[in-house]
Amino acid sequence: MTRKTHKTSRAVSQSDRSTDPVILFLHSTAMMGDERWEEAIATLQRFLEWVDKPTDRGIAYQNLGACYLALDRFDEALAAVDEVLHIQPDESEAIYNRGVICACASRFPEAVTAFELYMHNWPDLARQREIQLTLRKLRRIESGKLPPGTYQLEHLQEQISYNLEVDDFHLVENKARRIIALVLDRMEGHFALGLACLELGRYPEALEAFQAALLRDPDDEETLYNIGQTYLKLYQPEIALSWLERAQRRKPKDLAVLHQLGVACEAMKQREDAIRWWKRTLKIDPHYELALWRLHEIGEGPEPDKPLSPNQIRLNAMTPVVKARMRKPQVFQKGDVTLTYDEQVGFVLEDTGNPLNGTIHAGGPFKIAEISDEDLLDLMGLTKMVLRLINEHNTRDIAVLTYYADDQIFNYQARFDRSKRIEFDSLGHFVITEVPRFFKLRIESDLATPYGNPMQGKLIYLNQYPRPGILISTLGVEHYGT
Repeated sequence: MTRKTHKTSRAVSQSDRSTDPVILFLHSTAMMGDERWEEAIATLQRFLEWVDKPTDRGIAYQNLGACYLALDRFDEALAAVDEVLHIQPDESEAIYNRGVICACASRFPEAVTAFELYMHNWPDLARQREIQLTLRKLRRIESGKLPPGTYQLEHLQEQISYNLEVDDFHLVENKARRIIALVLDRMEGHFALGLACLELGRYPEALEAFQAALLRDPDDEETLYNIGQTYLKLYQPEIALSWLERAQRRKPKDLAVLHQLGVACEAMKQREDAIRWWKRTLKIDPHYELALWRLHEIGEGPEPDKPLSPNQIRLNAMTPVVKARMRKPQVFQKGDVTLTYDEQVGFVLEDTGNPLNGTIHAGGPFKIAEISDEDLLDLMGLTKMVLRLINEHNTRDIAVLTYYADDQIFNYQARFDRSKRIEFDSLGHFVITEVPRFFKLRIESDLATPYGNPMQGKLIYLNQYPRPGILISTLGVEHYGT
């Protein structure tokens, strides 16, 4: 279900935080980004007590509907969407959201009516969202050709795919259990539960869930592979090997399976077998880094040399040039990350721990402000919501880099070209309850947010004691927080 953001730039004093509509709305949006639905509902309801502007109220009710839907409170979700339509009868997102809510609630005739209206009035948007396919699916459900829970299962699966991207495994577990309760005889919920338990270190539970998935789809290669993975975590490589071999028979050229077969053999002290599996992996993909590193570690190959990207080559060339232009450079350092900046010139971000990460901006002067820890957590929650909203139709480039005090790193990059995602990478866990040492956001999108419309540029935050922090932005924000 689509969620919207509220555009504003007003700063307030700390004493106004509990009653100022701007702060209340930003808090609620951050809570939604972290899927704290009950808290978001309470905050949105307080927001509605303080605003009269119809468009503001419409956005708040739209977001309330999203929160209620996430909690399966369908009647309240529909009531919220009806409030939006009372304010803006031709609001396209409200019509679409009504269809989503009704479909999830198994009210299929109402869902079909809403989606047909959406397709008639906004055909371009309907094509983007493949509403025609949705209508066919709903009619098959109505006729009994598909189980009643099929639509909601796919709705939850879409959310799970995002949760997996940012390592929110506790949310994956919750939604997996909802799927199992919804359609016990489908494998998807059991498989997702297995993934969550595996990543959370609960290996016996993961095995039980994967076995339940396998009962429902005995030939699924991903399930076989993950059972093997789980047995490796349990230090039982002999059993793991048999499951990985079954997975490899289903997909003979799967690189991850071939690599893990080598890992299992190495754990069993079968060195030559391990080498054969890793070399077999490299015959398919000579640049498969995991196999290259394994061979290097056991003395069977050189250290992998990851080539620099064209952007990184340009960055390395420009770094001394931009630094030389700085008359009064200031340097902030946290661990491997060094930020050198001059308010009138630009900044250079260098990361000795990860040479492939860096940023140069020579388009000063900057907008600089201090930011409180509380506001920073809200900013990260809002960023998490942005990651949910970006898609191939409104975004060309986005990257988030976050360093935490315990050296945990979250890295997210996605690039889009001609309505297709052409590059994606996600590593680490996005923790928005912990103030980071360093936070960088780069985005180029048509998405309207509190930080720009359209949202383009870079935003840098460095936690520098004893100052609360420094915010360097080219996203259009002049001041955030107190």
